[in-house]
Amino acid sequence: MSKPKGKKSHKHGGNPPPPPPPQKVVKKKSGCIWGLLLLIIIIALIIYLMKHFGFGLFGDEKGSGTSGTSVSDSVDDKDEPEKDIIIDIAVLGNQYIYDNGKIEIDDFVDEIKAMKGNVSVRITDDNAYQDTMEELIGALEKAQILYTVS
Repeated sequence: MSKPKGKKSHKHGGNPPPPPPPQKVVKKKSGCIWGLLLLIIIIALIIYLMKHFGFGLFGDEKGSGTSGTSVSDSVDDKDEPEKDIIIDIAVLGNQYIYDNGKIEIDDFVDEIKAMKGNVSVRITDDNAYQDTMEELIGALEKAQILYTVS
């Protein structure tokens, strides 16, 4: 018996087994996702710190280094109508927080009295003690300063 030239025969006869399917290579992308998440957290932390400490894009103009009077300061105030000014103060426990710092109640009332215009105070209750809140409200009423509690 001779074997046909174009066909290979299997050892045991019949058709040879099919070749194994090609294996797919799967790349893990979890490192990329974790890196992106870490980058987002770092950026959010930087923005928070910039806003909280007042530097960078979110800085206040008080510490900008300019001194002297501006053009609007030299204009006679009699010609301008009084402005409505809302001042925020937070009562945290037994402390008063104004302009990103602690303040005593007498100093706060004096500062409000020195402002020109129609000044009203917006009080934020941040787990305030009841007597601390009542002390602030009493001082504002005594000084005849308008207030709202939020």
